[in-house]
Amino acid sequence: GISTPLVFFGAFIGYKKEVMEFPVITSSIPRQIPDLPWYMTSQATFILGGIMPFGSCFLELYFIMTSVWTHQYYYVFGILLAVFCILLLTCAEIAILINYFKLCNEDYQWWWVSFNAAGSTAFYVFAYSIVYFKQLAGNTFASYVLYFGYMGLVSFMIFLMTGTVGLFSSLHFNKIIFGSIKID
Repeated sequence: GISTPLVFFGAFIGYKKEVMEFPVITSSIPRQIPDLPWYMTSQATFILGGIMPFGSCFLELYFIMTSVWTHQYYYVFGILLAVFCILLLTCAEIAILINYFKLCNEDYQWWWVSFNAAGSTAFYVFAYSIVYFKQLAGNTFASYVLYFGYMGLVSFMIFLMTGTVGLFSSLHFNKIIFGSIKID
């Protein structure tokens, strides 16, 4: 159906865009990265990066999961939009903050860290779905497979969405701060 025309439409738009230019010229020889504190390692930023974005939306997540899994009506879409905007804003702020700390520690490998730090919100969403499943009356193997299969897919989509927001916000932040450097 629709995927083939969209692929060609995306390729057409992509080839018409200008190539992204970075504000400074970088060396092709990689620098030695000094030892980082324990809280700036990739594992720690993955674990710590998703706490605040998840905390900004977990109450609304409870109402959404209740409406989906117990067949109740969900009717506060205005609040859902506000919480969604807060989630994206919090993911962008966390990714920029971690990116700034990594750059202050002379670590230039920020791409995947900013993606994973913001995307780690999905890890907490899936962990919350495990806690939420305890109150449901799932007693067959099929209910386990359906619930955790769907929640795994939802968590993966949240990981991609929030990680992309974190990556693009960090890229925009880096373009702004490195664009303000005057090199004579």
